[in-house]
Amino acid sequence: MKDFAHKIVQEGPGTQSMFEDETLETVWDFIELGHAPAVADVVARVGDEARVRAVSLAGFITIAGDRISLTPAGERRARDVVRRHRLAERLFADILDIKDYEADACHFEHVISASVEEAICTLLGHPPLCPHGKPIPKGACCELYTRKLAPLVRSLADAEVGAMLRVTFITSPGLQRLAGLGLVPGAALRLQQKLPAFVVAIGETTVAIDRDVASGIFVRSV
Repeated sequence: MKDFAHKIVQEGPGTQSMFEDETLETVWDFIELGHAPAVADVVARVGDEARVRAVSLAGFITIAGDRISLTPAGERRARDVVRRHRLAERLFADILDIKDYEADACHFEHVISASVEEAICTLLGHPPLCPHGKPIPKGACCELYTRKLAPLVRSLADAEVGAMLRVTFITSPGLQRLAGLGLVPGAALRLQQKLPAFVVAIGETTVAIDRDVASGIFVRSV
């Protein structure tokens, strides 16, 4: 899985664009903690005061005295960068089972498209928090899920025997093992029994899982 992660982290955009992203993400982090960041605080994190001031000239931050704030355009871009970074952390930690994922997540945030970002978010079940417990800003896919799909989604543990279902997302631990059994988002299945264990049919394959695992598999009727 580690090799796969490095394969998808390809050469990204220009250095200045990446520096802008890192600067905006740093300012967002300070603001999220309730601080109006000082120029010196941001420079200490990103390492180049002249380029921080160039981000101001680009219209993404405002420098007033020794303090930095985000402009509306900067706030939108910072929000997008933070969302991609924290989704990448969840992807590497939860799906790819990579322990030292921070460097890859930092690079990944600069290179994924909006459609890939939404696909990752959907795969992960629109997670509210990153592995460090920080909030993941919501995207359009999260709002669509909340408005249209959430009322239709329920835990496999609450489904009726005989129901034809499609997996929406999974929060159970051991995602790689479940994927090996065919239990992945988008998979169609039929719930055959609930006692003494949950038994589902996925195509020609029959899989038995316990209630705790079933409780973390979310499905909708098909």
